[in-house]
Amino acid sequence: MLRGFTDSTGVEWRVWEVLPSSTGRVGGDTYSLSSLKATPFADGWLCFESLEEKRRLAPIPSGWEFRDNPLLEELCHQAILVPARRRGHASSEAAAPVAAPGAA
Repeated sequence: MLRGFTDSTGVEWRVWEVLPSSTGRVGGDTYSLSSLKATPFADGWLCFESLEEKRRLAPIPSGWEFRDNPLLEELCHQAILVPARRRGHASSEAAAPVAAPGAA
């Protein structure tokens, strides 16, 4: 499910679930499931994306898709900032999380 919301500062966000498959593929990217196995990201994460940044939150909160905008904004603030990819590389949410949980 894809949701959109506008935070209290006027930034528009999209949020959706990312679920790794048993093949180690999410979207077009491949990664090592063993690298996610001992992390909160092993069972998937929420991706928050605005024009300026991308964030990931794991584990996926139950019922996130039914929460109101202020609660989605709070989840977004809890999410880990994803470093921007360099230009010239394909951009895809499918890349495995790059920051350790709690680091932000």
